[in-house]
Amino acid sequence: MKLLLMFTFLGFTIGLWFGVNVGKGNALYANPFEDPDIVMDAHDSANEQGLVEKSKEYIAGKKEIMKGKVKELVNEI
Repeated sequence: MKLLLMFTFLGFTIGLWFGVNVGKGNALYANPFEDPDIVMDAHDSANEQGLVEKSKEYIAGKKEIMKGKVKELVNEI
């Protein structure tokens, strides 16, 4: 009886997981509770603040610094 209840609960849980994903059109193994709108809202908010452009400039500057350091190391060898 314990096994029957355990397998019923497990089957219901897995079926609900897969059913929600199929209903949303996601892959079966995806997180059914994930809200993709949150990621887009966060990106839009960061873009409005200008953080996306600032981060691109920051990364580009660090990339140039790293290129210079690598060139120095190669020249030393």
